[in-house]
Amino acid sequence: MARDLKKFVNPRFLNTVDLQLFRRLFERQPPGSIVFDMTAFDQDDGVARAALRAFFEGPEDRLPQGLVADLHRIAELGTANGMRLLQERAARLERRIGDDPPADGPGIALDPKHFAVLAFLDQPRVFDAASDLLARDASQSLAEYVGADEGIEPSLDEEARARFEAAAAEMFQRDHRGAYCRLGWYDDDGQLTLVVTHGAPVSIVPVVEGDRERVISYRSLEYAVLVYDIATGRLGVGGVAKARRATLAESFATYMLDRPGFFAGEDCQDLYTLEPIERAGMNFVLDYAYDPYGILSARIVEVQIDRLGHDGIGAAEIVEASYVVRCSRGEALASVAHLTDRIRFGTGHYRIGHVVLRLQFRAARGRPPTVTVKLKPPSQAIFKRQRFEARVMEFLNRNGFCRGREPREIAAAAE
Repeated sequence: MARDLKKFVNPRFLNTVDLQLFRRLFERQPPGSIVFDMTAFDQDDGVARAALRAFFEGPEDRLPQGLVADLHRIAELGTANGMRLLQERAARLERRIGDDPPADGPGIALDPKHFAVLAFLDQPRVFDAASDLLARDASQSLAEYVGADEGIEPSLDEEARARFEAAAAEMFQRDHRGAYCRLGWYDDDGQLTLVVTHGAPVSIVPVVEGDRERVISYRSLEYAVLVYDIATGRLGVGGVAKARRATLAESFATYMLDRPGFFAGEDCQDLYTLEPIERAGMNFVLDYAYDPYGILSARIVEVQIDRLGHDGIGAAEIVEASYVVRCSRGEALASVAHLTDRIRFGTGHYRIGHVVLRLQFRAARGRPPTVTVKLKPPSQAIFKRQRFEARVMEFLNRNGFCRGREPREIAAAAE
């Protein structure tokens, strides 16, 4: 059995979970797909749990694929963070997970695994929403696009969402990922998040069934994530191949904003720069003094130096070689200077390909939280965006790593 599934369906869980929940999970599967005596659920508690343990002790490839898929999805949200997401979405949708507490007491406290199973079975809409947001939080690498104008409100009506979902489904189907596509959308304080759940490419694996070998095929789920900031007109796209990000961005502009080509400008992905470091050289110092009560430290722990050249055919500039220097103490630039003093930044010489920053924030108690940011111009600032996103972006802007931008409408008025 896979490690994450073993961690979820462990002896402690099997010894405490409500047996009727497992009965309902089993009953969801196609008839005849589970080699398990369902009458065990009507037996003595110890007999039923012993039967369950024996059933799950074998290899995962002997378990029904539908049951494994359900348990994997539940395991993802069977954590403290998953429970928080489920509770938040249940509150937003005005749904309740589990029984109402009795009038004379607080009721039975559920651990995250039990809570996730209940949500999966009783509140599928809440569960899907929480699963989508978990996929959003896990997507660190967002390619960003900036629109021609700011403050453009998206259309959230059913027709617009259906048209976008159909366009995404057609794109994934062309990539041989199947026709399945589900769109989840979440509007949180001026930031619209779309999570497109779709099939992955088909996987074919040999398995052992009794004393014979056979081949099975299956298609797991993958998630494409789009995050649109209405105020700035900025769209982040992640979870899909680089070649498909622009396609999804154009579909979003066409169907959700009713503005085809909104993210197709020449500079729509020219968002970040490392020129401040190249101008200052290896003596560059990060500035976080503007936030003395928020940021404890800011360090450059990795830097990539690219040696530039020409392709030998035309005037196109290419990267001939790259060198990555790491220093956990935050002295990556000084380490480069220590290795050589011959680096000169500019056309035909060298450039900085990316840097990795480590920001440590103050905490009221406990260990100060740390956020690692990989900044890779022109369009990627890669970090976990669950916490401190606004403060990280302010830090990047104050240090000159964000390119200035003038919306089209303002530029036209100035002319």
